[in-house]
Amino acid sequence: MTYQDKINQSKNVLEAIYGLEQDQSIKVAYGTDRDGKPNHYSIKAYSSYKGELSYSIWNGINGMNIDSIGKTTMKAYTYDMMSQRTTYTFPLYSMDVIPQDK
Repeated sequence: MTYQDKINQSKNVLEAIYGLEQDQSIKVAYGTDRDGKPNHYSIKAYSSYKGELSYSIWNGINGMNIDSIGKTTMKAYTYDMMSQRTTYTFPLYSMDVIPQDK
């Protein structure tokens, strides 16, 4: 897959993320579990302490803050009880937006 293909496949997810307003969220499918079923995540928008819009990604009760969003990836981080930082880079081109039920 070329870089341009990755950019094109990431556009749908990027538009959904940047279309969020404060306290809104979208659901995405990314990766699979042991049984081959897709993992579902929720990307939430919230107002940070500076009044800027920030994002986080959640899988049940486990969540990570979004550090940056690029054209093809989203970098996330979290801290554990011992203040150890853990990072992960989500490839946006591997995510699928799940339509919201109305």
